[in-house]
Amino acid sequence: MNTSTLTTPSPTSARYWATLKDLSNDVKLELISLLSTSMRKTEEDWTESFAGKWQDERPTEEIIDDIREARNAHMKEVEL
Repeated sequence: MNTSTLTTPSPTSARYWATLKDLSNDVKLELISLLSTSMRKTEEDWTESFAGKWQDERPTEEIIDDIREARNAHMKEVEL
């Protein structure tokens, strides 16, 4: 690998690199995979943190009706 084409690492990256540079290629690849997976999960699955959070005993149709009614509750009739 030609390190002369790499940008200057941040102090944090440099500290990690000092620890990780002597690991085997297999371990480095495993770490890359774990880091990549953690980044994808954050970006793609962020909505999963909301799953199951809505708690309501009403049927779906009633909830939808309430939402639609609330959208129109503040509308005033305008005379043209």
